[in-house]
Amino acid sequence: MYDSLFPTSLVGSYPQPDWLIDREKLRSKGPPRVRDTSLWKMAEADLTEAQDAATRLAILDQEEIGLDIVTDGEVRRESYSNHLATSLDGLDLENPGTKTGRSGRPMVVPPVVGPIQRREPVMDREAVFLRKHSKRLTKMTLPGLSP
Repeated sequence: MYDSLFPTSLVGSYPQPDWLIDREKLRSKGPPRVRDTSLWKMAEADLTEAQDAATRLAILDQEEIGLDIVTDGEVRRESYSNHLATSLDGLDLENPGTKTGRSGRPMVVPPVVGPIQRREPVMDREAVFLRKHSKRLTKMTLPGLSP
């Protein structure tokens, strides 16, 4: 099942390629809490294809170095939490508010305007894509939600 006595896996996000994301803009803004399409270097019409290409590269790299369990690398995410949060109902993504972050800087955040509900499977497309492009065991990561 595994190639090693201790199964190995990537922990954290795989670095997004420089051709995909504006790393300097991301660094200057801090982790986005709402979608920020200005961070991507690709036009919106080409973004999914570019993210798929970057994901395939991340999968190949993990396989080439011999990881037993591979991830999608999270290269489609602007931040760990906003990918999940912006896929839920009950948030006003069109009229974000601001909150002071831990750094003391204001952060753009989506206000809660109704019951938080999942409108569709989260990370479904990403998980199917990963399974299609790797024969190894796979894992997907999601931030947890408190009741």
